[in-house]
Amino acid sequence: MKNRLVCCCALLVLITSSAGLASEPVTSTNMLEELNRLRARVETLERIPSATSTTNPSVSLPAPTAIASTSPGAGQWATVQRGFQSFNPDISAIVDMFYHADDSKEGISHILSEMSGFGHVHRGEDHHHHGPDEGFNLRHLELQCSADVDPYFKGAAIAAIDLESAEMEEAVIETTCLPWGFKLKGGKFFSDFGYINAQHSHQWDFTDQPLIYQLALGPHGLNDKGLQLSWLAPTPFYLLTGIEAFQGDNEQMFNYMGEEPLPTHDGPRLGVGWLKVGPNLPGNHALQFGVFGARGKHQEAHDGNADGTEDHWLDGHSTFWGGDAVYKYNAPHPHGQGDVILQGEYFNRRKDLELVGHDLMPQWVGNSRIDDQDGYYVQAVYGFLPRWRAGVRWEQVGLMNTSELPDGTNENYGSSYRTGPMLDFTPSEFSRIRIQANRGAYETANGRENVTELYVQWMISIGAHGAHKF
Repeated sequence: MKNRLVCCCALLVLITSSAGLASEPVTSTNMLEELNRLRARVETLERIPSATSTTNPSVSLPAPTAIASTSPGAGQWATVQRGFQSFNPDISAIVDMFYHADDSKEGISHILSEMSGFGHVHRGEDHHHHGPDEGFNLRHLELQCSADVDPYFKGAAIAAIDLESAEMEEAVIETTCLPWGFKLKGGKFFSDFGYINAQHSHQWDFTDQPLIYQLALGPHGLNDKGLQLSWLAPTPFYLLTGIEAFQGDNEQMFNYMGEEPLPTHDGPRLGVGWLKVGPNLPGNHALQFGVFGARGKHQEAHDGNADGTEDHWLDGHSTFWGGDAVYKYNAPHPHGQGDVILQGEYFNRRKDLELVGHDLMPQWVGNSRIDDQDGYYVQAVYGFLPRWRAGVRWEQVGLMNTSELPDGTNENYGSSYRTGPMLDFTPSEFSRIRIQANRGAYETANGRENVTELYVQWMISIGAHGAHKF
């Protein structure tokens, strides 16, 4: 084992030296000296376990500076350390499965797609429903790989694999050395607006998304290719702000087709801005407020007479704005007992579109359709025993729910709500079991629908997984 370790270290030194990272040229003499230093280093490290055994507690570990002094130089040793790390990134896998049942005739996914004002259902038009199946579901297998690349950048890649497809959920490059609190992030990632949008599904305190996120942005939230510039202000309290430019590829709000008769638009087609503020609270209390807004291009195509062919097209802008608040109390008890999380968000959206083509009603071309909808959710989670938590969530959408149609008429739809309790058990930091119920009343094109749902969720995490944000 000792000889193998020495050979590996020698190979790494040879590679870094040949790449021009060493401070002096490689010769047989200095390579031999380097091998002798590394051999002495390995022998020193191998003596550490016996020196710290319980039979001789008076012997202490050698000081880190003493070990480092045998190396050829701090700079070269830092290069060796980075070399080892670049070949050993943090790798993890998360398995997220659940059982789902509801008492509706066509399933909750169908009902959500037909909600008045949000679904924009045209009679007879086909829809693709993205939601849970009755029975067992594998949401996805999430594979993550992340590492510090060098003193200047770090990177991460996250793939979500389900039974039908695989998707690159995130592929991110971040700077680590910009001055004055700035950070630049690029690739494909979740926007940091609000609170829950940037979280992966295994981070949620409830099995499903808040209703307003499902209806306004779809099952994946706002996740796109782009750049983000953020700034952590040098204030006595937490203040973080950021701007983001995305290509614009969200089917619900920032969809782009770019084919006749729709016009083309170069990217980036979406801009997002946000601000987060956290006052200093005493003890184990933490509080954060946020505001956000976005504006981008949006296009739609519809089959109005349900003959299987698109017959009218709209082009324009979508915007959204809102706010969020989160309070957390970290109780001085083990395994989350006594912890409290209070969380809520408000989201308001507008789609302002122009009818650019209509095969059935050409006289309407040039008219506008304007949709205004909003919604919010509030939830509370409490750790009532070690490893056990209970929570409750209340949601409402469509407090504002109006549409101005191209034919000159106006529609004022009703509101919908959903509420439900949650109970989960966390045996360790690598696993969680949860049961949740929902009871909702949904305003649809076919009238009001009352639906009860049941979820039983089971998640595990394998490997090294990075810490989550506040």
